[in-house]
Amino acid sequence: MPKRGKRKPRKIKYYKKNLKIPETQNKLLRQFCKIHKTTENKVFRKALREFLQRNVHLVGHTHQEVSPNQLTLFDFMNDDSAGTGT
Repeated sequence: MPKRGKRKPRKIKYYKKNLKIPETQNKLLRQFCKIHKTTENKVFRKALREFLQRNVHLVGHTHQEVSPNQLTLFDFMNDDSAGTGT
């Protein structure tokens, strides 16, 4: 019997985002990247990750409201035909 290999890791979705910054900030960003030997993309990712971790409590989790019809879908107590078998 052949050995079972490891499962492939789940593919991660990536999304492209465009960002416009003024020329002066672009110069500062390039200087920062040159001094710290990193890329602009890594700086943005790190800054965004830290910002989201600090402000995760501000993100509201939305719960979808259930319509009144769905609430009574399985309500057999008030159904008159429940005991008749029809």
